[in-house]
Amino acid sequence: MMAEKFDPGNAHKLEDPQRLVELPPATVVDLLQLEGAETVVDYGAGTGMYSVPLARALPHGHVVAVDAYAELLQRLQAKLDDALRARVQVVHTEADRVPLADGAADRVLLITVLHHIHDEPQALNEVVRLLRPGGLLVCIDFGHMDRPVGPPKDHVLTTAAARAVLAGLGLRELAVHEPGTLLRYHLAIVSEKPA
Repeated sequence: MMAEKFDPGNAHKLEDPQRLVELPPATVVDLLQLEGAETVVDYGAGTGMYSVPLARALPHGHVVAVDAYAELLQRLQAKLDDALRARVQVVHTEADRVPLADGAADRVLLITVLHHIHDEPQALNEVVRLLRPGGLLVCIDFGHMDRPVGPPKDHVLTTAAARAVLAGLGLRELAVHEPGTLLRYHLAIVSEKPA
């Protein structure tokens, strides 16, 4: 299966309030195991549907919202009040390069991104590069199932394929939540970058 690029013309879908029902921000925050002072890279942040609640969960930390589409990041910028602006850094990436130091992130979050980049080694390696040793990667993606939300089943990875991609990056799997367990339509995998 070839990964398909996100169409920024679908930005309105990212803003669908139903997303917050199917994939509650509180669950995302729980999976990240935050203490409040971390640096979290929201890779493929889009319009910031999750960057904003993440920033609120980080009173002493900050979110680096990364996306390849400037028009999506402009929507995110518009949501930030002064308090949030101090805790959310918006970064437009080009050619899968994120202008941050190696190991800059305590956590990296991929929300419905893996099915877009699973066959792009440069993007995947960048995700791992950003994560500090001992840091966590939380990957949440649409389950390989018939569901009323998200792309068709054949456009996303099976659980086994998603696990294999992450293991292939040298990450140590800590937890796998199949669709229908923690989240109704989404798979969630928590991995650690070995120290």
